[in-house]
Parts: sequence; C-alpha cells; structure tokens
Amino acid sequence: MVVAMVGVFVLLMKGEEYGRRVVENICNRGFSGWIWGLHEFVEAPPVEALLDESDKLDAYLPSSMPKCDLVLSLGLPRELQALVPTIVKRANAKAAIVAVDDPNWVPPGLKRQMAEELKEAGVACSFPKPLCSLEEVGDPYIDEFAKHFGKPRLKLEVKSGVIRRVEVLRGSPCGSTWYIAEKLVGLPVEPREKLWEELAKAHHVYPCLASMQVDPEIGDTILHKSQYIIREAVEDALRRS
Repeated sequence: MVVAMVGVFVLLMKGEEYGRRVVENICNRGFSGWIWGLHEFVEAPPVEALLDESDKLDAYLPSSMPKCDLVLSLGLPRELQALVPTIVKRANAKAAIVAVDDPNWVPPGLKRQMAEELKEAGVACSFPKPLCSLEEVGDPYIDEFAKHFGKPRLKLEVKSGVIRRVEVLRGSPCGSTWYIAEKLVGLPVEPREKLWEELAKAHHVYPCLASMQVDPEIGDTILHKSQYIIREAVEDALRRS
C-alpha cells in the first residue's frame, strides 16, 4: 500500500525544546498538514499509577485524541513512554515512531515491552536511536514519514575541489541537516579532517539535542552517533558527486 500523506499525532513534553523543534521543522518543510493533533504532557505519572488498572491512569492520558495514522513520541520520560501503546490503540493509529535521543527515555527492557504490546495490537513501530537514524521499515506510514524525515541523504555539487551546492534529499527531523548543508557550501573537500571539523562545529552550533550520556547499547553517546550519521551522509554524497 502506498500513502501520499500521514496523519500524525505528536506527543511531547511541555516546555521542552526537543519536541517543539521537530514539529516546527516538519511544518517549515511544508508538511504542516501531517500534524493532525499534538499533546503536551505537563508531568509524568508516578510508577504506582502505571500499575493501577483502574480509571485513575486516564488522568495522565490525553483527554482528546484524534484518529490518526501515526503516533510520534518526542522526548517523553520513560513513565510516559510506557503509555504510548495505550495512546496508539485509542487513537486507532496504524504505526508509531518513538524517538530515542536519550538512553533514559526508552531503556532496552521498556523498548521490548512496548514493541511486544504494539505488535500484538497489529501496530508497526520504530525506535530510531537517534531519531535522525530513521529509515524505511516496510510499513507504509512509517516509510512515508521516513521518505522526507530521517537518516540524512544529500546531493553535492563539487567544482575545483570546493562544495558549491548542497541539496537535502532527506533531512533529520530536527532540521539540523538543512543548517549543516548551508555551512558546507564554500568548503574545500580536502583535507577531509578539516571538512569534518567544520561539520562537527555546525552540528554542535545548531545545536544537536541528543544526549551526551554514554549509551551502553552503542558504546558511545547518542550525540556522537548523530554526528557520525551526517558525516556518513556527506561522504556518501561526495562519492556520488
């Protein structure tokens, strides 16, 4: 099945820049029509509330949920991430993308639990770590989103060893790819070390909001992984230029 657009219900924390930046970038790139609903959580429920099978847990769930295709979880603490499968089912969503730009948001055990619950409900899911590593997974809704926002893909025009033009074919959801692309124009491609130094500078200045905490799963910080991803995108584009 091919879909032309995706109805997205966004979940984020009130006052946090991470989620707001992703939403703003999606809208700025001409996809504001994708946002069918947005809920800002003010606080996370206590652990005991998560174990309560009564209606008390409803107090922590969005009071209004649009019927949608995809639920996009952006920067929720683990207590709220645990509610995502419930929200997905109540919103009648067919897919979910859970950003993991901080290892504390979705620890491995919670990820397995969420994935199992979503699979049992017939819901496709992806847990990109970081969000800018998102690629197609074979689900029409996740794939349509990932066609435009996810793992960066660039096209470079190089003349006389200097980058003259950068086209973003697919950019990171946070928008950093477009910013970095602007900073690459005019830079010599050799020596590579100098090019990577300038790229890293732009990546930090934007700035990347991924965690600086070492993630045991990847043996590095998620911020560093994000930087490696954009560097690989530039290297790949240089090979094709």
